[in-house]
Amino acid sequence: MIPYFSINEIKLAGLTLQAWGLFVSLGILAALGISLRKARAEGIRENLIWDVIIISLLGMIAGGRIFYLLDSPENSLAPLNAHNGFSLIGGAVMAGILSFIYLKNRKVDFRRIYNLLIPGIIVALILTRIGCFLVGDHIGKITGLPWGREFADGSIRHPIALYHIVFLTAIYFIIAKIEKNPPKKKQLFMIFCFLYAFFRFFTDFFRCNDLNFCDRHFNDLTVTQWAMLAFTISSSIYFLYFFFTKNRQKKKGAGPYES
Repeated sequence: MIPYFSINEIKLAGLTLQAWGLFVSLGILAALGISLRKARAEGIRENLIWDVIIISLLGMIAGGRIFYLLDSPENSLAPLNAHNGFSLIGGAVMAGILSFIYLKNRKVDFRRIYNLLIPGIIVALILTRIGCFLVGDHIGKITGLPWGREFADGSIRHPIALYHIVFLTAIYFIIAKIEKNPPKKKQLFMIFCFLYAFFRFFTDFFRCNDLNFCDRHFNDLTVTQWAMLAFTISSSIYFLYFFFTKNRQKKKGAGPYES
């Protein structure tokens, strides 16, 4: 059993920092550093990466807040922090829409840029979930498993944030392996979307449903699960389309598939 603890503040060099905010910031910096390094290696202008990340951050903040309020309008005055006020999925959707529009206007192949950003995004998500774990966010259902985490009320529950850390780390190594395969690397973004959506859909079954602040359920699924189900289906359709298109090209003697 993981004993109860909650680290909301970290004192560093005489400063008191919010633990969750610190790890979110570290995640953003890590994503930026990794993405810029990969951009230099692939001959992509660094200014373009800066623009995409800044636009995506604005989309994350705006979209995360909007989607949260649409799902929980009664919490319109809730502060933006690890425990409430923000929807990660909503933020990701808005960030994707805004960055896609920007790249299309710049006439840049958005798939190439998205593929480049994926490793940094995964690292940012891992660091963010470490912050969530430290502050005791993402409460799961009551469990008797040996890795259950004790919460403030004394109950032993699934450590959802820890599940995220473990599975995102596994996804990172899968993506790193795929990056070494040039043909598969072109599908990096869609592979990540499929893996993450698949993982989120199933881990959300372990989230709490017995407390008044647990995620809302619609037909026994959370809003996130419905979104992840849509992502999983759409990415599966994409892979089927890619597979059959590639086979047709081979039969016709066409050149290699270009993403």
